[in-house]
Amino acid sequence: FMIMQMLDLQSTKPRTFVKAVFVQMLSEDEWAFDLLYCVAFLVMDKQWVEKNASYMDFNEILKSTRAQLEKELLLEDVLRIEDMPSYRLLC
Repeated sequence: FMIMQMLDLQSTKPRTFVKAVFVQMLSEDEWAFDLLYCVAFLVMDKQWVEKNASYMDFNEILKSTRAQLEKELLLEDVLRIEDMPSYRLLC
């Protein structure tokens, strides 16, 4: 759900730059959403472990994960999900 909110997938036209960037990625790779989902899950897990979080920290970790993903999607040299720094967590 966080990814859908971040990418504003409910709207038909891009209202955010993050959505515009992602729509471009999706037009070139039908697996872009699936890859982003996997990256998001691993980023969240990494932050959870690093902060030794409990269920009380869930919203904080979720916000932090979203911020990191948005930042990475807007990096100048990120043209595909595979270019995101956090993509390395999948390897």
